[in-house]
Amino acid sequence: MNAAAAPLELRDLHVAFGGNRVLEGVDLTFGTGFNGLIGPNGAGKTTIFNVISGYVTPSQGDVFLAGEDLAGRSQSARVGAGIGRTFQAPRLILDATVMENALLGLQQSYRWGHLAELLRLPWSRAEERQARGRCMDMLERFGLAEMAHEDADSLPLGSQKIVEVARALVAEPRVVLLDEPAAGLGADDVTVLLRGLRGIAAESDLCMIIIEHDLQLVTSLCPHIAVLDFGRIISEGGPDDVTHDPAVIEAYLGHGFAARLEAESLGVEMTDSETPAGAE
Repeated sequence: MNAAAAPLELRDLHVAFGGNRVLEGVDLTFGTGFNGLIGPNGAGKTTIFNVISGYVTPSQGDVFLAGEDLAGRSQSARVGAGIGRTFQAPRLILDATVMENALLGLQQSYRWGHLAELLRLPWSRAEERQARGRCMDMLERFGLAEMAHEDADSLPLGSQKIVEVARALVAEPRVVLLDEPAAGLGADDVTVLLRGLRGIAAESDLCMIIIEHDLQLVTSLCPHIAVLDFGRIISEGGPDDVTHDPAVIEAYLGHGFAARLEAESLGVEMTDSETPAGAE
């Protein structure tokens, strides 16, 4: 590991499915803390996550985790190297408990195999106790401790999504990819989710990369945001830089958003009827 290297770096990524070019020359560097990745539907955001986590092999380009080239590494090897991941729709084992789902996040770190577990050897039991303790601590952070022994399918969708976030974080990855973690969550669930994420970010050097359509959430959480459109990065920078960028307004936010910004700068409050059609 190169201590001076960024937690995650993408260099000249190209991906094409058949004749459809999904990513074209994507260069991105992600630092510790919160990083936002936004853009229209179909821009290639989830494809970037799939390349990082090994689900998609780029036709050109490289992914570096703390300076280490991940080329040729399998999905499981990337998890072992320190990449965690969630998905737009939670991928839980619905007939397993919340605790059992959380424990799956630690399977790469188990020292002893299934035989030792079946034989209930002392060192295996100690490892299991430690793993359960780590999972319970993580579930507690996200307000899920009381649900630890309930089946995942008994939880509402919002809680299922938060369980998946907890599972991705329990192994203490170096980088975690959060694909629309707040989508479909109510206000209370969003508050719980953000409180847990902010607490972890304050205590660690974790690099969190968030795809999210809730612009207010992204701009309040992420000091650095990249905008993707038609497979290319069209803007990068702080929230104000990105939201005032004409290219971003044209491709993603709409001219109604620009009108709102102008009205706010003049101290004018626009009503819904006065908001231009493109503002939403």
